[in-house]
Amino acid sequence: MNWYSSYPAQRARQIIADLVGLAAVILVIITAVSVTTAIRALASFGRDLEAAGESFATGLADAGDQLGAIPLVGEGIRAPLDAAAGAGGAVADAGRGQQELVEAIAVGAGWVVALLPLLVLALVWALPRVLFARRSGLVRRMLAQGLTADTLAARALARQPLRALVGVHPDPAAAWRAGDPDVVRALAGLELRRAGVLPTVLPGALS
Repeated sequence: MNWYSSYPAQRARQIIADLVGLAAVILVIITAVSVTTAIRALASFGRDLEAAGESFATGLADAGDQLGAIPLVGEGIRAPLDAAAGAGGAVADAGRGQQELVEAIAVGAGWVVALLPLLVLALVWALPRVLFARRSGLVRRMLAQGLTADTLAARALARQPLRALVGVHPDPAAAWRAGDPDVVRALAGLELRRAGVLPTVLPGALS
């Protein structure tokens, strides 16, 4: 596909638009990653809570094992220690749950921050660029197969804005039907410019 126009001014605008679009994509990605990283930092509380709960549960479990070995009174002492160790495990579970929640929120927020701007960029930048490339390639192929200035002029009458058509002739359709060569060339030139193709690709019709 032909991504850039053969007209210098139009090509310069396209190049600038592409540079701005690429910069915007990079900025969006960096912003999304930054948001995800910032939200993930909130999981530190959950990690601390998990570590404290596990340490508490392990310490009490070890103490219960040691005291439980005392004859006669060991089992009575061990029971409340085991219960407290279970509470420590619950605290650790709560810490892990907080981390999972923060991770889900971080990933979701990152995707939202990335996808919405990228969708806008796709509509206002990428899609028009792709449509231009397809249009330019189609016109070039048709010209290679013998497309004439008269056909291009008819296409211009159907697609070009009225202001551009009136700029060629007060009644461009009538002049085209009458076969006015200057009007036909001018109308064809409008459509060629829209496709980013120089009029010199139509030998014998445009100068």
